[in-house]
Amino acid sequence: MKHLLAILALTVPMIAHADLVGDPMVLDGDTMSFGEKKVDLFGVHAPTITQTCGESGSVWSCGWEAVLHLEELVRAGDVVCVEVSDTDSPTPLARCTVDGVDLAGQMIDAGLAVRDETLGEDYAERELAAATEKRGIWAGPFIDPVTWAESSGCACSARKKAVAETAALLKAEQAEE
Repeated sequence: MKHLLAILALTVPMIAHADLVGDPMVLDGDTMSFGEKKVDLFGVHAPTITQTCGESGSVWSCGWEAVLHLEELVRAGDVVCVEVSDTDSPTPLARCTVDGVDLAGQMIDAGLAVRDETLGEDYAERELAAATEKRGIWAGPFIDPVTWAESSGCACSARKKAVAETAALLKAEQAEE
């Protein structure tokens, strides 16, 4: 009986942090959902879906571009996410890949996300390269995604819900074809 309890004690934590695998719905440039389970990409912050970047005369929807880019990345194959951190947030942080390619790193490379400096140096070199080459948001002025989200007070839930519903309809139509 003691052996059974020891085995259960060792396996329960692994079950709680099991990998998520499949075709997630992109909710934001750094947030995806696998059904009811949402995850944020570990180590990065992307512009929120309603955020704009640039300056007068050359403003663009960098938040929407981040969503579209992440959607393109996840269409390349099955997404595998491994939760790496439980936070106070209802959405855990996860390292996510498609065919072994790091999605957060790809968002940084495209200049459509910034690294989360509080979580280490994982993407420092990649971010520096994107900034130096003026890719994505680095092509002009922008407000840091965290600062923008805090100052705008926008949880953007209505927009995310509309995007989620539209994506679900498109997937259903594709499945019928």
